[in-house]
Amino acid sequence: MVSAGAVSISLHALLLLTVGLLSFESRTPGSAPELRLYIESIDSGDADRERAGAVERPAPPVAIPREEVLASRAGTRSPVIESPSGVVTPAVPPKPDETRDVSIPSAGDSAPDPGPSSGSDQSDSPAVEAAVVTTVGPSEREEPAPAEAAKPPQPVVPIGEAQESVLAHWILKAAQSLQEANQTHARLSLEHKGRRYSAFLERRPAADEMGIDRLRVEISTEQNGKRLLTLLELKRLAFSHFTQLVDDWDQQDLLHGDVIVGRFHSNSVVRLRLDRIAPQVLGKLTTAASQVDLENGGPRALRRIFRGGIETNTPRISLPADFRSFVADHADRSKMRTFERSARVTFYSDGSYGSRELGSTTAEERQTMSAPHYIVAGRGATLAVHGTVKGAVVVYSPERIVIEGNLVYAHDPRSDAGAEDYLGLISSKDVEIAPPEVTGPGDLEIQAAIYAKRRFIVSDDSVPGGPTTCPCGGTLSIHGSLTAGSLSPTEPRYATRYEFDERFERVRPPGFPVTNRYEVDTWDPEWREANGDRPAEAAEGVRLSSK
Repeated sequence: MVSAGAVSISLHALLLLTVGLLSFESRTPGSAPELRLYIESIDSGDADRERAGAVERPAPPVAIPREEVLASRAGTRSPVIESPSGVVTPAVPPKPDETRDVSIPSAGDSAPDPGPSSGSDQSDSPAVEAAVVTTVGPSEREEPAPAEAAKPPQPVVPIGEAQESVLAHWILKAAQSLQEANQTHARLSLEHKGRRYSAFLERRPAADEMGIDRLRVEISTEQNGKRLLTLLELKRLAFSHFTQLVDDWDQQDLLHGDVIVGRFHSNSVVRLRLDRIAPQVLGKLTTAASQVDLENGGPRALRRIFRGGIETNTPRISLPADFRSFVADHADRSKMRTFERSARVTFYSDGSYGSRELGSTTAEERQTMSAPHYIVAGRGATLAVHGTVKGAVVVYSPERIVIEGNLVYAHDPRSDAGAEDYLGLISSKDVEIAPPEVTGPGDLEIQAAIYAKRRFIVSDDSVPGGPTTCPCGGTLSIHGSLTAGSLSPTEPRYATRYEFDERFERVRPPGFPVTNRYEVDTWDPEWREANGDRPAEAAEGVRLSSK
């Protein structure tokens, strides 16, 4: 019994030792069994998960693009993977020993989707092999759709600067002739340096009293046996197109503490003073004079002052002699109020205005403005104005208009793109700023287009008890336009800031006077082949030629 028991114990000990050695040997790296990693989509069956044995509960799955899943099953990743959103994402290129031989389907082939996961090894499945496209270069699986054949562009020939200058001068001269002849159509011809041009002009008068006259022009020529066309449109300038226009510059008046933002024209020599204060002209100056007179400065200082440049010896822009026909031209009495005696007019933001005779203590008479509206003074009568304007209105006096306080719009166009308030002040003689005891001290703001045929006057330009030079007592701001036969000095009562109302490029205050000048508004900068089309013949015409 002892011997048998001992034998039995020895045998069991030997067996346990053998199993232990085998177990330790199986844990060495060299004897570890080969492991294969399967990456399945989130809806794969339970059979595959059972092969891995019991695992801890995984974190919520992250959606993986289908192309990346298929590439992983094939043992490698494509160098470029396109996500479902169409964004191309660079991927890590495969190692050389991981690259597999996979046939690439021809363009237009589509790989079938793999079927639902089963418990078998999907990596060797033919269905999966067909769905996988793996390569170390750019994938050719999806070729871009061929672009539609572009239509051949219409042949064009650029218009050179010299040619454009000649044609513009010719057409502008013709436009003025057409206006003076009161014709609406004309056909013109020009021969220049052996080349012949033809032009068809169609004048389009303003549609209403706030519109701008326009002129449509078609110019044609021939080159290499082909007929070429270019189109342009001109507009007739109103006086409201200028931030400031002066006919006869007062030699006692000097630009000094002044800012002009926009187009500036003078029919005479402009005088400036430069000291510790310098004027600023932020638009182009055109002048019929041959020079600009600057005290204490030279060409470099002029360039700093006139930011938009200076053009001298330009044609004069004549001011209309008078407006005796103003009432006759706007004979719709329902839009007009006439004052035979001098009166004070106060504008209100509700679209009405009050009026009473100057010097009277009676209650003012209120009236709602039509659209547009005309306030007209009789012969020898003065109109004094101030207030807030709502609507479109023109104030006209054959004698004098006096501004007694701020004149502003109910809707400021600088902050309200849809503003439709317009004011025009027109006088056959003077427009005047009332003395400080009327307007009050400090700044004065005016939003309007002003036309003073004889003179724009700042009354009492000296400030009682104040300095004789700038700094001034305040700033006179005009947002709109100022045209005058001449200007009185404004300092030291006011420095000035005149800023153009951009809306005046498209419209003008009702009945506002216009110049005899046209300018090019739009121009196609290229000649285009005519394709045999010709404009309609003019019913009437003026023929001009130049060699």
